[in-house]
Amino acid sequence: MRKIFLLATIFFCVTCAGCFQSNSTLIITDGGEVFLRNKFIGAPIVSEQIESFKENFARNSNAEISPVAENNMSGYDIRVHYPNVESFAAKKISLFAAHDGKNFGIRQRKGWFFDAYNFDFVSTGGRKFSPSETAAVQSVLSQVTFDLTIELPYAAENHNADKFDAAQKILSWNLAPSLLSGTDKHMRVEFRLWHRDKIFLTALAEILLLAATIFFTVKTRAEDFDSLEKDLRLKRNIFAGLFVALILISAYMLFAPVTFTDSISAALP
Repeated sequence: MRKIFLLATIFFCVTCAGCFQSNSTLIITDGGEVFLRNKFIGAPIVSEQIESFKENFARNSNAEISPVAENNMSGYDIRVHYPNVESFAAKKISLFAAHDGKNFGIRQRKGWFFDAYNFDFVSTGGRKFSPSETAAVQSVLSQVTFDLTIELPYAAENHNADKFDAAQKILSWNLAPSLLSGTDKHMRVEFRLWHRDKIFLTALAEILLLAATIFFTVKTRAEDFDSLEKDLRLKRNIFAGLFVALILISAYMLFAPVTFTDSISAALP
């Protein structure tokens, strides 16, 4: 089906401007929810393929599907909500899944202050074109849109996006050349979802330990009885030790390199 679709697209796009557009937007919220929006529109000659895209989403998700039309093209705006990254990763969506020997899909490292994620996606290009088809393919590239955009709540730690905003929260990849040339396109981004409630609790605990250390330090200096002074000094040392230990542990959890292991994505051959 991919071969027939590509050849039909090439044939039509050579004679008509703007024959097919596919835009996928993946939105990750601060709380870890995932919103996937796919917009497929095309000229009448590719309407059968667009209908198959819609049916695939309708069968495999609780998608909200709305028809759309622009100029001489029509198609669908498909929106799917996932409660967390794990449930999204479990879906067998080819663009976001793990492919044996090609990519990891989604890897996760949970932590106290943040959960770290490594997205390693691949757009498989299918077959390679013969030299006689290459010229036609090149003429199609300017008339076909196939983009992936990932919107993050915080700046990405690193990525290989083709385009990105100044804050490095909105990342985009152009997948059309991969689709039409038969090559694979890799999309990689690493980011963190911060736990603001746990950061606040840790900061509050550190403040209380510091306050207790200062309090017992002042009380120790003001006390005349040796036995009571020793007791106060012991308490001061305990709180001071806990404060330093918590600071060191927090620094380690914040700044230690993140290591990713197994993928949590559904695997495809």
